[in-house]
Amino acid sequence: MQISVELGFSFKNELDADYRRLLLPEGSDVEAAVQALASRHPAARQRLLDDAGRARRHVAALVNGGNVTWRDGLRTVLRDGDRLTLLPPVGGG
Repeated sequence: MQISVELGFSFKNELDADYRRLLLPEGSDVEAAVQALASRHPAARQRLLDDAGRARRHVAALVNGGNVTWRDGLRTVLRDGDRLTLLPPVGGG
């Protein structure tokens, strides 16, 4: 299946334009998509994955505009044609 990817991170300019399309096996979840993206684009790895190779807890993920926190979190299953948006942590004070 193919999904589209949007990144809210400043490092997206360091990636090839092909980061916007990601081919995944049917039934893949958000975690698998983040890992695949990091594997394909080493410049993104440290910002997206922790030392264990799992998606960092501070990375927010949306599927088709809906926050995965209100679904199954990073275990939210993706479907062909979905749009995955990854956002950096928001801080302030």
